[in-house]
Amino acid sequence: MIKKLTLAGFAMLLFSAAGCNSISDMCLEKEMTCRNYVLACKAWGEWSWCYDELDHPHHFAKGFKAGYENILAGGKGCQPTLPPRLYWKPCFQTPEGQGQIQSWFDGYSHGALAAQQDGYGNINTLPMSSSARQNLLNSKIPASNACFAEPGHTIEGGIDGLIEMPGPQQEGDQIPSVPEGQDIEDGNTLHGGLPLPPYEQQ
Repeated sequence: MIKKLTLAGFAMLLFSAAGCNSISDMCLEKEMTCRNYVLACKAWGEWSWCYDELDHPHHFAKGFKAGYENILAGGKGCQPTLPPRLYWKPCFQTPEGQGQIQSWFDGYSHGALAAQQDGYGNINTLPMSSSARQNLLNSKIPASNACFAEPGHTIEGGIDGLIEMPGPQQEGDQIPSVPEGQDIEDGNTLHGGLPLPPYEQQ
């Protein structure tokens, strides 16, 4: 009985922890949405003087705020394929309504550009510490010859201590050859100590 109660309590603890995390994430999302909306409204108040002579300023302003909020939410500021569902109503299926929809799209692009100019393009990017950045850069440096040296031996590196990789053979380079009078078929070695493969008779 005690074992069952312990398991039940442990299960309730896990479910409650998961529920708290989901509630916390939801609250954080709502907080960021409210912050983005406030910043977008504030930005329109600062930039609206540039768009005094518009045919549909109300719809342009709505698009401007939507584009601004998209950048704040981590988007790229690209226009959506379709306008909001508000513009799907029959009242916008007229030449006047089509112009209002186009004003919304224009405002969206201008709002995204304004957010980037205000310095909010990377607001959702977490900065990396200077030490972690340096470690990341060091991990991309090519290995030195010392990494391949056997214990008790040292290897001389090339330029800047980096590994010298063999390149294409140039004219005039010396090629190892068999010393005069030495038989290849005897399984001897080439000049320099390189072993020869065994000779097989056909």
